[in-house]
Amino acid sequence: MREHDLGDKYLRALAVLLVGYGLLGKGFAYFGLPPLYVGEILFISGILMLLRSGCLIATLTAFPNLVLLTLGGWVVVRTVPFFGVYGIDAIRDSVVVLYGGFAFTVCALLVEKPGRLADALRFLGGFSVAFGMVGGLLYVVNTSPMFSFITWPSGALPIMYIRSGEVACHLAGAALYGLLLHRRPRTVWVLLLLLGIGLVSAQSRGGMLAMLVPVALAAVISGRILRLRRIITVIGLLFSLSLALQIEFQFGSVDERSGASEGRVVSAEQFLNNALSILDDNAPAELAGPKQWRLMWWGKIQDYTLHGPYFWTGKGFGVGLAEDDGFVVWEAEGQSTVRSPHNANITMLARAGVPGLVLWLLLLVSWFSMMLRSMLEARRRGEDDWANAFLYVAGYLLAILINASFDVALEGPMLGIWFWCLFGLGVGASLIYRTYGAALDQRPRD
Repeated sequence: MREHDLGDKYLRALAVLLVGYGLLGKGFAYFGLPPLYVGEILFISGILMLLRSGCLIATLTAFPNLVLLTLGGWVVVRTVPFFGVYGIDAIRDSVVVLYGGFAFTVCALLVEKPGRLADALRFLGGFSVAFGMVGGLLYVVNTSPMFSFITWPSGALPIMYIRSGEVACHLAGAALYGLLLHRRPRTVWVLLLLLGIGLVSAQSRGGMLAMLVPVALAAVISGRILRLRRIITVIGLLFSLSLALQIEFQFGSVDERSGASEGRVVSAEQFLNNALSILDDNAPAELAGPKQWRLMWWGKIQDYTLHGPYFWTGKGFGVGLAEDDGFVVWEAEGQSTVRSPHNANITMLARAGVPGLVLWLLLLVSWFSMMLRSMLEARRRGEDDWANAFLYVAGYLLAILINASFDVALEGPMLGIWFWCLFGLGVGASLIYRTYGAALDQRPRD
């Protein structure tokens, strides 16, 4: 019984960690004593909780977890030889997969005590509701140069440092919750959510896709696309009016790379340019430049892996890929250079070779397939709340994955730990549903 109580306390601590990352971003990640920050402390204690639960073998009955274990083993093999050369950098690079330990821990604790699933889903739903209200405001406040002076005692980083992609992923989660599980979303909540989505979409192409794609898919799959009709109509009218009148406003910001102050313009035209630049190579220079830089880097990685000497092994975990590949774009005082190519899939290919990429893709396909099967089974049984809960978790993780295809996301704890916790939650919920079905009321409540 004591182990069960300890597991409850750990999950509460993990919930606090996730809220901290969601609301404060990278600033919260620096809470602790280096090299053991708060995320690493919860990771280590989570592994201990996993072993104490006695449910490790049970978690391996799920195929996605078996693939994750295999991928984790391959990443360790490609990390250990480089630890003596690159030291802690090798460990930092490997967490893109090794943070998957959180998935095993969450899954095991849910299987150990299935009643915890209700608490986990209620927490996730509550966070989504709260972030839907404050996400846009947090983004504006976070980008204010005035607020950047509030730092940790070390002065290394502001207490709040949230990137646009992180805000986008959690706004996507809020939108998914509002669409699928929120019975009576208030008009004020919907307006605040749309404001946040608009602010981020005007600044980040990856963030825009991370919000729009999962919500659109969820609306089609759930059959609730008509629920969005009125909102889409209003958005279309406001967008057309803003574009015709050239309405825009500017707010101060801090550049995510250099830390320098700059201004950001939010307008319908900027939103349109971001959307068109995803497919159009003739976009404005400030949009086309980063896109071409990514494509050139990704092309070089494909050349030395798919068609080169690193096919089987990749370059390993520890080497700074930007510097080694010749794609360093900035190096300000007190800032480290970009280490990964702004795409989690390409990162896996570059560091773990084709075997690593194949395992990574198999992992994603197997997990989403598991969520789809569970959702369809729930729908077949007429248990719509269960079906929507699986779709909600899957859409939330998809939002993070899409953002990770345009930015360095899974390589850090702010979204990496969120990703793997959602992964473990999805597997744990599927195992519980397969065993207990409707005997447990695990759906999130308003």
